[in-house]
Amino acid sequence: MSLIKRIFTPFEVVDRKVLSSIAFFQIAILVIAWQFGISEKSFFPKFSEVMMSLKELWQNGLFYHILSSLALCGKAIVIGIIISSLVAYSSTIPFFRPIVRFLSQLRNNPIQGFTLFLTTATGGGRNLQVSMMVIFMSFFFITALASIINDIPEEDINRRKAMKMNRWQILWEVAVKDRLDFLLEVIRQNISIMLMMLVSVEAMYKSFGGIGALITDSNRGLNFPKIFALQLVIFMVGISLDAFLKYAIHQFPVNIKRRN
Repeated sequence: MSLIKRIFTPFEVVDRKVLSSIAFFQIAILVIAWQFGISEKSFFPKFSEVMMSLKELWQNGLFYHILSSLALCGKAIVIGIIISSLVAYSSTIPFFRPIVRFLSQLRNNPIQGFTLFLTTATGGGRNLQVSMMVIFMSFFFITALASIINDIPEEDINRRKAMKMNRWQILWEVAVKDRLDFLLEVIRQNISIMLMMLVSVEAMYKSFGGIGALITDSNRGLNFPKIFALQLVIFMVGISLDAFLKYAIHQFPVNIKRRN
């Protein structure tokens, strides 16, 4: 079968180098279409204009705004994972199971409606930003983690029982220790949720800086090249975090054993 036919055939396995070449070709076509397919009268910025704005942003301290956003996201992730893990693991205890289910369903409720309450409770500022990120992410983290815990095979639990472990030891071994790689996978899959919240959260207090604050200012000035440049930055940050977590997940002994 020819290579051209193979790359258009469902479920066909192709070499990674071939896929990389295809991706490079598609990106090149996209950039060319972006640069030369946009009308001069269109409000949609050309690729060169976005790159010029990106260069200008970098020269004016974009790096420090990226660090500010990463600091906010990092703090929210750490706090959110600690809270979500404790709540999700408590779903193994019958008394707490309805509470976990209720918290899981709160992901359907927009947190922006509680902004005034949270401002009063936290005093505003950075505390409010972190709180909103933590609460919003935790509902999704709890849902995903509880689902993983509920899907633990019964034979894994029975095997620990046969080893004369008590229930708390089984919880540690089966739900926590053996599934740390799943915890990282949950973070990786839900990291986009955090980035979706970034702009609206950082826009509340622009004095702390961040990519979201820059986008808010650019929106007010209708600076479309700068808006697209900043969106591209968020996109690249998200891809980088996703790649880092994916690499970290593959380094867990259980995953290395599966690959071997």
